[in-house]
Amino acid sequence: MERTVDAEKMNELQEKRKAAVEAVKGCEKPEELGPLLWRVIELYAGEPFFTSKQLPFTYTVRGRELFCDRKEKSITEATFARAYAKIQSAKAAGDPIKGPKKLCMFGAPYIWGILKGTGLAGLDETDGLEMQTF
Repeated sequence: MERTVDAEKMNELQEKRKAAVEAVKGCEKPEELGPLLWRVIELYAGEPFFTSKQLPFTYTVRGRELFCDRKEKSITEATFARAYAKIQSAKAAGDPIKGPKKLCMFGAPYIWGILKGTGLAGLDETDGLEMQTF
């Protein structure tokens, strides 16, 4: 019985994550993007991600700050929103960002790892993106 409950909770969480990612991708109002993006961040807290150099990390969320287990300083909700906007602008301009260096902001390796791992880095499947599910 316990396994069934755990499986149901995991399926429910996966559905919430998928819906949250799709909400971000479909968002047309810039003022709504930050909270939608942060919802994705909250739903994936505790899951393992990887930097572009394949360093594993996890994170926790406290309020509007993300704390990575590999860093002492936090990354804010606003920083994620700026990073996502920058990725979308670059993609629209025909020069997609394909790694953290072009983000040019604090926490870029972790921001990139999370956005890539959730499918929000703006890469097509042909760019080697596979959504991480654990």
